[in-house]
Amino acid sequence: MTEPVDVPITTRFEIDPVRLDVDQLRTNLATADPAILVLCAMHATGDTTLLDRFGGAVVRKVPSGPAAALPVVTMADEVRSELTDILVEALCSAPTEPHLVVDDPGVFLAMAEMAVGVPVADEFAALLLEQSGFVPTQPVVSRTRKPAPTQRIAVLGAGMAGIAAGVYADRNGFDYEIFERSNDIGGTWRTNTYPGVAVDTPSLYYSYSFDLNAQWSRYYPVGHEYQDYLRRVVDSFDIKSHISFECEVTELQWVEEDRQWEVRSIDSAGIESSSRFTAVITAFGYLNRPKFADVPGRETFSGRSVHTAQWPEDLDVTGKRVAVIGAGATSVQVVGAIADQVQSLDFFQRQPHWVMPKTEGSVAVPDGERWLLGNLPFYNQWFRLKTFWNASDNMYDVVRADRDWMKEHLSISPANDAVMQFCLGHIEAMFGDRPDLAAAMTPDYAPAGKRLVRDPGNFYSSLKKPNVTVVTDRIDRIVPEGIVTADGHLYELDVIVHATGFSLDYLAPIDIVGRDGTTLNEVWKGDNPFAYLGGTVPGFPNLFVTSGPNTSPGHGGGHNFTVESVLHYIFECLQLVVESGGEVIEATAAATAEYNERLERQLADSVWATQTGANTYYRNKAGRVTLPSPWRMVDFWTMLRSPEPNAFVVR
Repeated sequence: MTEPVDVPITTRFEIDPVRLDVDQLRTNLATADPAILVLCAMHATGDTTLLDRFGGAVVRKVPSGPAAALPVVTMADEVRSELTDILVEALCSAPTEPHLVVDDPGVFLAMAEMAVGVPVADEFAALLLEQSGFVPTQPVVSRTRKPAPTQRIAVLGAGMAGIAAGVYADRNGFDYEIFERSNDIGGTWRTNTYPGVAVDTPSLYYSYSFDLNAQWSRYYPVGHEYQDYLRRVVDSFDIKSHISFECEVTELQWVEEDRQWEVRSIDSAGIESSSRFTAVITAFGYLNRPKFADVPGRETFSGRSVHTAQWPEDLDVTGKRVAVIGAGATSVQVVGAIADQVQSLDFFQRQPHWVMPKTEGSVAVPDGERWLLGNLPFYNQWFRLKTFWNASDNMYDVVRADRDWMKEHLSISPANDAVMQFCLGHIEAMFGDRPDLAAAMTPDYAPAGKRLVRDPGNFYSSLKKPNVTVVTDRIDRIVPEGIVTADGHLYELDVIVHATGFSLDYLAPIDIVGRDGTTLNEVWKGDNPFAYLGGTVPGFPNLFVTSGPNTSPGHGGGHNFTVESVLHYIFECLQLVVESGGEVIEATAAATAEYNERLERQLADSVWATQTGANTYYRNKAGRVTLPSPWRMVDFWTMLRSPEPNAFVVR
């Protein structure tokens, strides 16, 4: 495991006094988080004594329950007024040097503790600096040589990972081409346009650390808003000029004598082509191919049958008899969005999820806060740090099993039980007068055994509507008239919505032929993938996977965390090749085996390994956990700071 590097925060800034109107500044400071105001005042004045001077006046009210809800932070009016005066004077007068430059990790950690309200261990310093947007990802491998113009990278996919890969490639001096099978960027956020689609990770964190966005309209933004954000990033970093749209990669073939990958693709006109690259980064994400329930007769239905990932623009469910099959995050959003529009809604649920209630203040971002995020120096970074902290490793104990506790509880640990009681409270609050629904919506496995779902505020309430029926009987078949359940009941329908997720393919749809002529599918035996640190596989030189096995944090964070952590590592590996004057880097079989042995030991006491009664795509058919990472986020991030030379062959 690599030790985190010491990284200073360089927080010098120049503020044009004309840009900050005094009255506007005062008005918006009145609504700001006072703990973060203290930190912004320290930056603006260079006065570190403000931390002790005002820190004791900060009061926090922590919301009930273990949800990742931000505490309510207050400060006495007279103290806030004094702090506001300091900030106004510093920001609206001619800027002077020096402003606060934090090069002492102890000072930064003290400031971080002010932001989050709890102690922050030393091991988190470098991670928080990067993920909060204070500093870009910091190189560890030397940069004494530049990549040759011939060292080109193929990036497969223009979603969140592919876009970020383009940014990292450009920053590290590599030429690259992105292959995108559709006609637009965005991946998940291009594909999913179903009613109610939204991000269920806080927007202030679920974005790139290298491109903070101050203009989110919601704390959990709707799908099109996130797609708009990604389009803006593409424009800002000139990514689009590197994208080949409507170009689907069908095969990768390693050419050993040339030490290159041959990338074969087909365009929208059916024309096949091939090109050569020294390295390939797969950026498809985990879930791409829509999956339907294994029910006979689906093609016989006479009405409209749609998957949520293929929602037709012309589909209007108003006044229709609609069925929604599936009970995950997508289904929750769809049900809440259409329940008031349809004539009837039959919600078919095989197994309920644990559902977290919507937290207070989690809808619209107030105008004043958006102004502060965009105009008050470092307010955005500190707010992002606070948001990240509340949605990351402080939830790790929720997914770790206490074997003694499990002997007498459905939950797996006290931390896990706290989540369960919180969700049970939501069930009681919503269905106290409907014991039938309470029973139907209460899982029989521990929380996080399958993905925790966030109630957008209208899911549970929709299930109580007179036109909504929760169906827990097994679906026997689909017929032209609708759905027939195992008890023989026919549900007559006009529309069937399959909110049944995606096949966990990893890279199965592409033929990837490695150094010895063996395909990756053969090595992975279909649904049993493995890799070194989740991203490189022996026998497949210069191939890097951004969404590899056991790399998704199952207890917090978001896909953006995995993407940035893995991409940092990928370009450290590529730079190692550049520095050595080599052409090829490949993980050794020994290092891969040793890593996966450690991985399996760590997974053994996880919620996913112990809660085998939870039906989840986190496990393969043999019961092996293949998707979530068993590590704390800080541990995984630290492992990926730089490649261990002994784990690779560079030639």
